[in-house]
Amino acid sequence: MRFSSVIASSLLCATVLNASSDTPSKNSVVVLDKISVNSKIEKNILDEPTKVEIAGKETILESPDLAKSLLNVSGFSMTRKGGGGSEILYRSQGAGRLPIFIDNSLLHGGCGGRMDTAVTYISPENYRSVRIIKGPQDVRFGALISGAVLFDRDMLRLSETTFNGNLNALYGSFDRRETSVNLLGGNDLGSLQATGGIYKSGDYKDGDGNNVHSKYSKKTGALIATFTPLDDTALSFSADFGSGKAAYADRAMDGVKFDRTSFGFGLEQGFGEHQLNMQAFYHEIDHVMDNFSLRPNINKGNSYNYSNPKREIKGIRAEGVLNFGDLTGFIGASYSTDEHSSRNGMGSSGGIVTNLVSSMPYRKNAVIDYTSGFAQGEYIEGDYGIFSGVRIDHVSIDKYNAGQLATTKDQNPVSAFVRYERYLNDLTLYAGLGHAQRVADFWEFSKVGGMDLNKEKNSQIDLGSVLKNDNSEVSFNLFASKIDDYIMLRYGTATSAFNTDVMMLGGELDAEILLQDLFKIGGGASYTYGKNLKNTNGLRDGDPLPQISPLAFKFLVGLEQKSWFANAQFYANAAQHRYKEGYGNAIGKDLGYSDDFWTVGLYGGYKYKNYQFLVAAENLNNALYSYHNSKNGSAISTLDIPATTRVYEPGRSFWIKFKAHF
Repeated sequence: MRFSSVIASSLLCATVLNASSDTPSKNSVVVLDKISVNSKIEKNILDEPTKVEIAGKETILESPDLAKSLLNVSGFSMTRKGGGGSEILYRSQGAGRLPIFIDNSLLHGGCGGRMDTAVTYISPENYRSVRIIKGPQDVRFGALISGAVLFDRDMLRLSETTFNGNLNALYGSFDRRETSVNLLGGNDLGSLQATGGIYKSGDYKDGDGNNVHSKYSKKTGALIATFTPLDDTALSFSADFGSGKAAYADRAMDGVKFDRTSFGFGLEQGFGEHQLNMQAFYHEIDHVMDNFSLRPNINKGNSYNYSNPKREIKGIRAEGVLNFGDLTGFIGASYSTDEHSSRNGMGSSGGIVTNLVSSMPYRKNAVIDYTSGFAQGEYIEGDYGIFSGVRIDHVSIDKYNAGQLATTKDQNPVSAFVRYERYLNDLTLYAGLGHAQRVADFWEFSKVGGMDLNKEKNSQIDLGSVLKNDNSEVSFNLFASKIDDYIMLRYGTATSAFNTDVMMLGGELDAEILLQDLFKIGGGASYTYGKNLKNTNGLRDGDPLPQISPLAFKFLVGLEQKSWFANAQFYANAAQHRYKEGYGNAIGKDLGYSDDFWTVGLYGGYKYKNYQFLVAAENLNNALYSYHNSKNGSAISTLDIPATTRVYEPGRSFWIKFKAHF
């Protein structure tokens, strides 16, 4: 049997009801649906849910806390900073090593200190699927060192007149409140979708009952218009808007403005068995941080600080999908430009410094141009498949000092992979070899020595298997990589960037079984080991690679029926004894030893007709814990908050959620 390893788990929290869609034609399906190194989680926005949604990885597209929800996928870890800006890590790598795409376009945050990240501006509920690529086993979207996370809407086609939607409302501990609505109307000639949400929370308390500076509020909205005048032609236009603010426990300033404005255009044009896909996109990130709006200022001299970074990303992408029976090819090219600018100042009051900086012009910090070409193919014959691809990028970096062009650099990274898959009844086996190169990102080349960095070059072996039948699934993934010229940061008064060589290896194991169509048991584990291989910049050959998450383990036991579920989820991290203080990456630095921890959560849900009710008790054991890679907790004297080694996670909390489909 051919096993589709693009895991399509229906998110029964569907956005809309009682509509019907055309069955996708061969030339409308453009995902590599045999890849064992992909996981795809999607929600059906056209049919009424047939069962209650299950808390876990199936709800990733419903949770505004994306970093936390991705912990349900083995191999992911996170970095906590406060109420916003959390980092997602896969196999302990993030930032430029784990690019995040929305509808095939790359998204970044604007802050030079990574107060905001791409996930700060993404509202998962606005997308129909999230796909996780594991390792350098794809070249269609970018140079993938650790992998990639892709959020997609896909082109929507309706076969009949449709009007429907849903309403979600959640209330939880720490005055957490969430409300979102999704609406859809259209027919076989096109459709219009509208989504919107309001999310907010007060400061949470850790397991010892101490206040963590972490309150936030966020508003999002999106409009997506699709035109389908012909069977082989589809056009889409999208507009996304977002605004928010968040308190930060790890630094002396808070994020008081997180604004995103995005516009997109898409075209799918069929030519018999083949298809042309085109996208154009524009993203503007407008971010403000200060030290007086969300916390009391010490009010001494010019103690009021205000900073306003801005980022504009725009580009185009074209891809041809060629179908020749068992052989499918993807050939494409893309161009994008990424401009970063900022303005900042200080003053004797909040009003004075706000007016001062708002009247200043922006100064350019960097302009990065990407020109790319790629070719990728899959050949599936009987009980085996062969996958391969190559990508060539040209990256031009212009770095500015005080608004004036200071340095220019051009690099040409190359990426390629090949993979073999074998299909044996319920079992899929795979082995892949990949090589990916990337240039330093904005947060790396902005450091001392950053413009002298070499390309980072990862050569990686991926091995694995997936066993799946009607009531059980077991997957096992292993990887080993040698990264030459790995980009590392040495933190200090003036943080510097340098190249070294490293080795990484690890893997993930997941298992799930349903007994008697009632009892669900599942578990998973993930581990990554990293080691430095070079004597350089104070590092010794054999030193631990910094910012590596420890062994993680999860276990689930529960009962499931179509109209209800109840389960208990156990999650644990081992202690991390391998660290290198003061060294790290663009996300953060090693702070030393981190202790082990475990938490237990209880979840339940019930579906009645078009309504769903869900309840949860999280960290029921009220553990005081933090993740190894979380940032240090900063002392905030005006709020009587002491410093902590790391920002702690929320203590015991509860929430209840109501969903109505109409």
